[in-house]
Amino acid sequence: MASAFAVVGLSSCSSAPAPQTEAAVVPTAGTDSAASVAQVSANGAAGQSDVPVSYKDIQFPEFKYVAPYPKDYRVEVAPGITGYIVSDRSLPLVNFTVYFDEPLVVSSLKDEAARSMVGNMLRRGSGGGITPHDLDDSLEFISAGISTSAGTFSSMFDIDCLSKDFANLLATAKQVLTAPGFDKEQLELVKANFVTAYDRRYDTPGKVLSALKGKVNYASNPRLWSANAEEYKSVTAEDVKRLATGVFSSKRIVFALSGDVDKDSAIVMLKDFFASWKVEPAANPVKPEPLAFLNKPGIYVVDKDITQANISMNQPFVKRPHVDYYPAAVASFILGGGSFTSRLMNRVRSDEGLAYSVYSSVGNDYRDTAMTTIALQTKVESVDFALKLIFEEVEKLAKDGPSEEELAQAKKALIESLPSLFDSPSSTAIIFAKGELLGKSDDHYLDYVKEINAVTADQVKVMISKYFDKNKMTISIVGPVARLEALKPFTVVPLDSLEFRN
Repeated sequence: MASAFAVVGLSSCSSAPAPQTEAAVVPTAGTDSAASVAQVSANGAAGQSDVPVSYKDIQFPEFKYVAPYPKDYRVEVAPGITGYIVSDRSLPLVNFTVYFDEPLVVSSLKDEAARSMVGNMLRRGSGGGITPHDLDDSLEFISAGISTSAGTFSSMFDIDCLSKDFANLLATAKQVLTAPGFDKEQLELVKANFVTAYDRRYDTPGKVLSALKGKVNYASNPRLWSANAEEYKSVTAEDVKRLATGVFSSKRIVFALSGDVDKDSAIVMLKDFFASWKVEPAANPVKPEPLAFLNKPGIYVVDKDITQANISMNQPFVKRPHVDYYPAAVASFILGGGSFTSRLMNRVRSDEGLAYSVYSSVGNDYRDTAMTTIALQTKVESVDFALKLIFEEVEKLAKDGPSEEELAQAKKALIESLPSLFDSPSSTAIIFAKGELLGKSDDHYLDYVKEINAVTADQVKVMISKYFDKNKMTISIVGPVARLEALKPFTVVPLDSLEFRN
């Protein structure tokens, strides 16, 4: 076993940079920098200052940002195995994330508890002859990590390590994940964690609201089933192993590699890595069923003795790609997504002081129809008034549309948020890998800017009317029923009925 975890000794060397004098910084002639230096010198000679009298006089250059282009980073290492390599040699760190395009859905409620543990046990149960204790100790010693998950549509594993250890970690990951061990002691720890989470599932009003929102909006679906404490306790290693069959198979793989790697060398390494990746696919995988809406607008309340009511208003939206997504995103930003620039925040918080936070959003989903949302917390006595103000703002925006300033500000903010998606090499590689799994085009982030800029005031009016319609919304509230008389009629939903069990 010792040979499997041989650790290369750490060594480092450093040298202090040579002191740099002012004369060492010489702008290239003809550049903006050179012109700036010349101007500063001229002003200084004339006894003038470049410091503006007021902050309002500060001039900023026009914001121009072009998102990275996926094709510049995409590689194919084998048929059905593609990925993105974003090299950054500034730090000796590597992140490697691999996505397997495969479903993991159960066909019976009794298997749901075991299914939920598969992602944890693929890593925590170790395998390939490596015990969980040995793996944990070895990873900790070299400050590295291996994580795994198995979801409805895809499974993944992730490696974070120093670049000098990457080759060894690839071999270790293959050894563990192609022959998982499902250690029984580790399974007991995982089961205990799930039981604790189940027992505390309604500890906060926010958790209750999330469950209520799901229950009143969606029809029952195997993807929404919830196991209980007794079912978690009864899970065996054999159950997990059976449901893990086919996870990390090589049917279709998309990876994201970033950090201190040479692209050409990495391709050679990954070709060898995946060539011997052997996991048999599941014989009869269950295809995920799309989530279906109940479409039963109304007010639904879970009785809870709290002073701050938790509220979520929701309506079915669209499944992407869809022509309504971008104009609806701009409309929602103006309504409630733009923080203190939004109408709901200004009216409900700033003007009336009824909520610390109130916001709207539009769902972004490529696999199911998403929802639009308006959400807030407010004291119980203010619920009726807060809802009245919210829908007044919705109706006003739907009728009159946004001002030119509001529309321009929304577009500017949404476009200028784009660089945050690519704020690190790992973020860039991962967003491209996920995009490929979802079927996004290579021009997706270039088109984003064009689509946002093309939104008109009339489109905003239409989107607000269409997707924030009071008569089509479910209004989910967690609060004391006895103090919500002004909202009647509403349906009281018992706390113990929030789980999907069939």
